[in-house]
Amino acid sequence: MIIATKLHIPQSRSELVVRSRLIHRLHEGLERTLTLITAPAGYGKTTLLGEWAMTLEKPVAWVSLDQGDNDRMRFWAHTIAALKQAYPSFNEQAVLRHAVEDPSGVSLIAALVNGLHRISQTTVLVWDDFHHIEEESILKGVTYLLERLPPHVHLYLASRNSPSLPLSRIRAGNGLNQLDTSDLRFAPDETIEFFAKCSYMELSSEDIAAVQKKTEGWAAAMRLAILSLHEHADPASLVWKMAGTERDISDYFFDEVFSLQSETMQQFLLYTSILDRMTGELCQAVTGIAESHAYLQQLDKGSLFLVALDERREWYRYHHLFRQFLTAQLKMREPRQWKTYHMTAGKWLEKNGYPHEAVDHYLKAAGYEQALSLIEKIAQELMDTEWTTLCTWLSAIPDTLLFARPMMLLTKLASQYMSGHVEAATDGYWRALRRLDEDAASLPPSAAETLHAGLAFLAAFRTFLDRDFEYAVQFSKEYVEKHPEGDFFIGFGSDRDGYHPVLDIYVSDDSLQLAEQVLIPLLSIWSGTRNVYFIAHIYIDLGKMQYERNRLVEAEKVMRQAYDFGRLHDNRSLATIAALWLARIAAVQGDEETSNQILQELAQQTSKMANPHLSGKIASFRAMLGWMRGEQKPVKQWLRKSGLRFHDEIPVSMIKEYDLLVSILAEQGKFEEAAALAERLLFMARETGRQSDRIRLLVRKGRLLSLQGKVVECMDVLEEALALAWPEGYIRTFVDEGAAFGQLLEQYIRLRQNQHRRPSQKVPLPYVKRLLRLFQPADREASIPHERTAVALTAKEQSVLRLMETGMSNKDIALKLNVSLATVKTHINNIYGKLQTKNRLQALERARTLQLF
Repeated sequence: MIIATKLHIPQSRSELVVRSRLIHRLHEGLERTLTLITAPAGYGKTTLLGEWAMTLEKPVAWVSLDQGDNDRMRFWAHTIAALKQAYPSFNEQAVLRHAVEDPSGVSLIAALVNGLHRISQTTVLVWDDFHHIEEESILKGVTYLLERLPPHVHLYLASRNSPSLPLSRIRAGNGLNQLDTSDLRFAPDETIEFFAKCSYMELSSEDIAAVQKKTEGWAAAMRLAILSLHEHADPASLVWKMAGTERDISDYFFDEVFSLQSETMQQFLLYTSILDRMTGELCQAVTGIAESHAYLQQLDKGSLFLVALDERREWYRYHHLFRQFLTAQLKMREPRQWKTYHMTAGKWLEKNGYPHEAVDHYLKAAGYEQALSLIEKIAQELMDTEWTTLCTWLSAIPDTLLFARPMMLLTKLASQYMSGHVEAATDGYWRALRRLDEDAASLPPSAAETLHAGLAFLAAFRTFLDRDFEYAVQFSKEYVEKHPEGDFFIGFGSDRDGYHPVLDIYVSDDSLQLAEQVLIPLLSIWSGTRNVYFIAHIYIDLGKMQYERNRLVEAEKVMRQAYDFGRLHDNRSLATIAALWLARIAAVQGDEETSNQILQELAQQTSKMANPHLSGKIASFRAMLGWMRGEQKPVKQWLRKSGLRFHDEIPVSMIKEYDLLVSILAEQGKFEEAAALAERLLFMARETGRQSDRIRLLVRKGRLLSLQGKVVECMDVLEEALALAWPEGYIRTFVDEGAAFGQLLEQYIRLRQNQHRRPSQKVPLPYVKRLLRLFQPADREASIPHERTAVALTAKEQSVLRLMETGMSNKDIALKLNVSLATVKTHINNIYGKLQTKNRLQALERARTLQLF
């Protein structure tokens, strides 16, 4: 849930001293990666940044952070919303699709970097009150962003302390612009101007010097002095009383300011100090004062440490120091009542549609029952992305209460695991088991059964998420035996179209042999349960394995079952994924009509919904299928819309899309870019351990080397791919590359048979020959020319072909040959026709096979 007031740049109504030297320092940040402002509360960090932002002739993306932003997804969601608000051209949907596709968050930040690259103007992002951020995963994400930030993007951080970021490294690269307490202190001339503008009373130069010395330029202390001086009988004596620590000064002057207010206003200030943000109606509910809105307006006009949080000045917050003083006073004066105010605030916020803030107030008042009841209502929504928030809330509630509500205890353990607190989740799991053994009688039998079954469920899915699939089978069996309906957490974390990252974990991606061992048992265990989404997921995984083994009839059968599950239960994500596989199976079987019909139906369905995740999958599949068929139009359309570039940060969830980009770059003759991108993708595939990606990318690298005429290196890479593939029985990864790749396999076999190549890795030739037979229909020998004389290229066509081999673009070839671009395109189309190919990549591969170079 995006809180709009967090994206508002705070503006003061009070007359400000124009701090030109600091504004200039902030302007210098537009030449740096990071501008960091660190100082304790009351030194004017927010005021300074807000004032500076107003001087810019360009928009600023602003996020005011609080403790709740330690939830990774909440932090990045507000950051992305702020960027979209400031820069409408920013494609937030292309970034947000990775929020669920990759639970680690790395893909989202990689996509964010790419999105920032595509903003054409100077971009400023401000994170105010960054000291609230303590979550390690967020700090790692910010570090990742800083190390890859485009040069036109500038990050500004305001914090009470130095954040755990690689500041020395950024400073060494001349990327850090830093302001601290000594910079923010008011200089003597600024102190004079401050009192001249803000005070109704004149102070002597001696008094001004005393203020400067005793406050050491601390803005908050001087502002408090001004508020106290208005009706003070002896301003000079008051100034001389300034002594002691910052806390001493603030408490003294806050007390002075507070005591000047009417009794009703004092009551209003105390009661509303419990609120993180407030509006007139909320204040009225908490204080019982009907004129609450007018009081807020009065405080705003009087600049009594109130910060407006929106343009309409309906929502406010107190200055942090002033609020600390007020809450301390409230607890001291009404030690029992302050919890009542929190409960009242919680009830108003819950009723008016602010459940997150309501839960926070309930927990502060130890209203655990009310908090639990509300958390139960919104838990399903939070399971989409805000696991950390769930974890924080449920960890604040005593286990004794959670034990009596088994589903909430199970949700707590799940949230701890999903938010990265694996050790805490493990400890909690064993504590719950022990307590069940020792104290099961304290629970109703149904509750005890629920808890027993739920713990087995958590074990089953934890092992599944950890890719420990054999244990997932064991714990799944234990769970379903205890709870045959198998309906715990059905669809947890699913978006509105049914997608959840847990359903992007496939056994077949890691190992075909392991998939064969565990998918059938998993299907047998779960098939009688109500967890239809997981069953459909298993069917998809099974279909992928059958497809790779080239068992196309079986693959179509199980994919059809997955598709039917998705349609029957209105899970668009599962239905779409299964449909794309059905279209692919039909295409490789030569049934183009069925394949196209499936794609047309999907296009009609997705045009009615705004879902970047599913739309992206369909678009990339169309491009992939177009590439396999040698059709240029769908490939070019996809590349233009996706905006992928070879130098992008690569989200893990988009390895296949960037793999397709490698092929496109190679077809365009950009071999260096294609090779560099292929190496990056291979590194990622090795890091993630996904066997299927690694084999496919080795095949891609081999084809690139072949196009560059590097025969020995090509055969080495091809052999590495085959060595990984043959024990698992991979087939379609090779066959789907088309006839040109079959020629590489043929060359590999010939080199082995002629003993011109001694294999460095174990690759049985019968396996390679079996693959090759799938490339060779009966009339292949008659249909493919084997002699150079079979292809009659003109002299001009031979010249164009040689220049194509060097990687020149069509435009460069035209300049080189001193002919028009249209003439070059005509020659290229003639070459394609004579070589029986459809694109540059295929033409170059065929030309090498025919030794035309």
